[in-house]
Amino acid sequence: MNLVSSSCIARHYILVGTRARLMLMAVLAVCMLILVLFSCRRQIRNLNQSEYCRVISTPVSSNWIKQFKQHDYKIFSQNGEDGILLWIFANIGTMHQPPHFVEFGVQNGKQCNTRFFREHLGWQGLMMDVNNANLTINLHREMISPKNINNLLAKYETPTTIDLLSIDIDFDDYFVWKSILQANRFHARVVVIEFNYEIPPNENRVVDPNLDSRRWTHTNFFGAGILALAALGRAHGYTLVYGEKNAVNLFFVRTCVLLQQGVFDDVPSVEQLHVSKPARQWKHAPETDKSRTWIWNDTAWIP
Repeated sequence: MNLVSSSCIARHYILVGTRARLMLMAVLAVCMLILVLFSCRRQIRNLNQSEYCRVISTPVSSNWIKQFKQHDYKIFSQNGEDGILLWIFANIGTMHQPPHFVEFGVQNGKQCNTRFFREHLGWQGLMMDVNNANLTINLHREMISPKNINNLLAKYETPTTIDLLSIDIDFDDYFVWKSILQANRFHARVVVIEFNYEIPPNENRVVDPNLDSRRWTHTNFFGAGILALAALGRAHGYTLVYGEKNAVNLFFVRTCVLLQQGVFDDVPSVEQLHVSKPARQWKHAPETDKSRTWIWNDTAWIP
């Protein structure tokens, strides 16, 4: 082998080695970037978690979990949501000043779960409804679905952490909440959500939102049972604390808040919280369309 050939071979191996080193450095740089992004995301999640869990105020009562019934009353809400929410926040406090809420399914905003907080306590937030809009109170007309809810929250610049989320859209409330939970972009300390009390507390079933476009037809085919919602909440760090006396809404609080306050063990069971005989008697007509079937056990119970 002559000197020219040896020199060419040497240059070839040097070039190959340089390329390999550059590729290795690029791969390592990408790996480091992924690790940094993952670490930042974890830190943000931990910060959010600590924000949820910190004890903001001293509870009015050490056993406040057991005193909901005497606070089940209305001011502007449809049922006893006003009194129940006032009692919850009197005991766990709020994260923001002013406190933030999101409520959808509010109609014109006159009879809803956040009006008293907005008008008399200085809360701020977003409201949405399929038929109504009033920009003076930040009420926007939107058709809400599990597929678009997170984009709508982003559209109206919702903070990533809020004090209260209220869901009442008469049909697929469960899947809208599930979509928010799984996206992990927006987080609430307290959640109010409509449920179907006619589903027994030992049956984990919800409507299939993809069956057709009719949605709720004023039959008993709507929403989710108390067990399905309790399981969904439990899987994402929420504990069901109360079902109001008219059996329309359920109330959830972040589990870590209850643990920090030492009241988690005071929470009644799902069976105890289920209202089988509402104070205001009402019942829906049976669903006669046999093609409208339920989804069973969408979320496994997490003990």
